[in-house]
Amino acid sequence: MDSVTAGEARSWTVFSSHGLVLLYLAGHPDSTLRLVSDALGFTERQISRIVKDLVSADMVEVARHGRRQTYTVRADAALRHPSVRHVSVGRILAAMRAGTGR
Repeated sequence: MDSVTAGEARSWTVFSSHGLVLLYLAGHPDSTLRLVSDALGFTERQISRIVKDLVSADMVEVARHGRRQTYTVRADAALRHPSVRHVSVGRILAAMRAGTGR
């Protein structure tokens, strides 16, 4: 068990860095890697690696338009962990949007 002193909180989030990038790209498909980096607080190198992972997992598609890229999140893609493989990315996105009115 971790020992955390009184008043000291461990930093963690429910979503992994990959999940956060996926959610961000779903709502901001025209973002640059720099914008994603600035919004989420990761380095551009981390964002680039994560986007490559998401593309390789068929969760995100990248289209080039001149010098810009756009990102399309595949709503039909399944989550990767065996315990939630039955859940689609689209269901997660819908649940996240439900509270925003979008």
